[in-house]
Amino acid sequence: MKLIRIHYLDASAIVKLVLAEEGSRELREYFGKESNFSATSLCFAEALGALKVKAFYRNEISDEEHFSGCDELLAHVAHNTIEIENIENNDRHVFDEVERLVRNYNEGKPKDKTIDISDAFQMVSVKQKNFYQFENDSKPILITGDRASADAANNEGLRVWNCVDEPAPEELTESYYNRLLSQTRPDNARAA
Repeated sequence: MKLIRIHYLDASAIVKLVLAEEGSRELREYFGKESNFSATSLCFAEALGALKVKAFYRNEISDEEHFSGCDELLAHVAHNTIEIENIENNDRHVFDEVERLVRNYNEGKPKDKTIDISDAFQMVSVKQKNFYQFENDSKPILITGDRASADAANNEGLRVWNCVDEPAPEELTESYYNRLLSQTRPDNARAA
């Protein structure tokens, strides 16, 4: 029996699903084996914008790759392989937390080592979900291809997979879960 875990994709990971970039192969392989992928509406829009920038301003991808990538992403949403979650961007308390994260993780760092508002909204969104309270391997996984986001999310207590620098998380099967349980139970509970 395979157990379910929740996954959150940031914009960098969403782009890697449709373009051949560092970490794309590993992410696509994992995406094909797992389920329950979500992204905030802000991250999804950022991913579409990133495809536009790569096509129209940087000439890194062709028009066909741009349209194909956008079409593939919209198909993921239509078929619920990626669920889009609306974020509370009009809640002052949420934005205060987002601003705190951005200021905290960007202070004194060069621009390529910082997080942006979208990254911070994704982290706050994950932390607000009930799933965040789960322990160890049952915790939701924030998937990113961005080192600064991965570092900030780790520091915030989130479970993170940096698909560029790390191997994919182990599949959460019943035998794997039972092995984890046996390692975390007190000795007297194992004997019972």
